[in-house]
Amino acid sequence: MISRRFLPLAFVWLAVCAVGCSFSDSSESISKSVSSPFRSSSDSSGGSDQTYRSDVRDYTAAYVKSGGDFDGFRAQIAKLAAKHGITDWELDTNTFVGIGEGLKKAGVNPTELSAWKTNLASSDLSRANAIQQGYDAK
Repeated sequence: MISRRFLPLAFVWLAVCAVGCSFSDSSESISKSVSSPFRSSSDSSGGSDQTYRSDVRDYTAAYVKSGGDFDGFRAQIAKLAAKHGITDWELDTNTFVGIGEGLKKAGVNPTELSAWKTNLASSDLSRANAIQQGYDAK
């Protein structure tokens, strides 16, 4: 049995071990995530594209249902893209397909869809087509 005199020392030792193990696990997961922190739209890979697109879809649907200003929407999409390592969301087709999916999920009618395509795609037909593709897919 441990004497009461060594009990505080035992607790300190256990705490140091726990912190050391936690630090080791944390540093390992950080190093894994830092190995490739950014990707452009051209080096997208399957699974992460799906995750990003579903995040864009869910955010868009929530935004449409709650309302808000258009500049705020664009800023949040940029933050979401950065979280996924996408450096230029406006060049990533998955962004616009996800937006189209989100618009459909939110129940946007064809007239409102047209307004979204005009505002987001401007005169870029490929963006408008990607929004329509996402809208039609869901």
